[in-house]
Amino acid sequence: MARLHRACQRFGMARCVTAASWVRVMISTLSWPCSSLASSMFHAVSQGGDVARRYRVPRWKQVCMSYAAAMRHNMNARLFYGFDLFRADAPSPGSFIMPHELKIIAEVLSSTSMAPDISTRIAFLQRCEELGLPCVPVLARFGTDGKAAWTDGAAQAACGRDLYLKPADWSDGPCGELWQWHGGQGCWQRHGNKATLDDIAERGVELAAGRTMLLQPFEPAHPTLRPLGLLGSCSVRCFTLAALGGEPHFIAAAMRIPGGWWRAECGPEFGLTARVVNLETGELGDAVKPRSPHRWRRHPETGEVIAGLCLPLWDRAKSLAAEAHRRMPDYPVMAWDIVIGTSELRLLGGSPAPAIDIARFPAGEGMDDERFANFILAHCERLGAVAAVH
Repeated sequence: MARLHRACQRFGMARCVTAASWVRVMISTLSWPCSSLASSMFHAVSQGGDVARRYRVPRWKQVCMSYAAAMRHNMNARLFYGFDLFRADAPSPGSFIMPHELKIIAEVLSSTSMAPDISTRIAFLQRCEELGLPCVPVLARFGTDGKAAWTDGAAQAACGRDLYLKPADWSDGPCGELWQWHGGQGCWQRHGNKATLDDIAERGVELAAGRTMLLQPFEPAHPTLRPLGLLGSCSVRCFTLAALGGEPHFIAAAMRIPGGWWRAECGPEFGLTARVVNLETGELGDAVKPRSPHRWRRHPETGEVIAGLCLPLWDRAKSLAAEAHRRMPDYPVMAWDIVIGTSELRLLGGSPAPAIDIARFPAGEGMDDERFANFILAHCERLGAVAAVH
């Protein structure tokens, strides 16, 4: 990404940054050497023992390698261990696109009138409906002002279905609440508590203190995936890269598995991530957890097989991700969260600034920086953010 950084500096992308942001950047830059060394030592203490046993890399060498990656490539210790860069056959830390870099790029693009802002879940789902893409609909939205906004026909769409009440953006709070429909009693239940649709609406207003809440129908996963999620629903995150006017490239994918029986979907503390190691067949690799050196071939709670499992309806999932990017061509890199149901696939969310490191935690693979940089620069040039760099 060095080429992209030079382009951003040369052509004034920093004009969008406020004075306060520059102060934060300066403080972060000056403190980076000390904080990086402290982080490298902390991770060597917490995870270094397992790494030393498995890969025969002593802790002092791990600290040196991690600190060098931070100083030369701006990679923090968490990602250094997440990508398994202590291995002898690991790629260079400089071959990785950093999540914060994609975030900055998405912010620049979304600030222009030519690129619709789809950075929030609400905006993304509205855009999907406008474009006719299959997505999990929003039945109601509960704002921080205590007001509820219902969509047309929401009551009819909700009747007879499990409902999920959740924050509009996971960064706003913990996981939501799953309300299961009991047809014999004509009501919804959760933890033994019965509720009408009005009761659930009151609960939504109550939870909306300081954050926007959404009410959506719960989409059960395909029978093949259902044992992994228990009461929850696994989702597949597909990453695509698109040149201007070109066909989207499918670059990586990972399945996100809920971390507990009570979680209806993956939230900020989602349990496991299993990378799709074969993009042709949808075969999964070992599962991992953030901030943990362990790898799981089976689900630690259910014993269900993860590694070697082939995702159902995989070709259709890839086609949906590619079609979604064709209809939203304003961002070079996109992540698409897809629920694979029994026979249908629906978009659950999407992001123009994806935490792309999630897809690479189990494998520690680098990606083609140069291709990323070229695609991103082309988008920025189109929107007038930067001039062409040759």
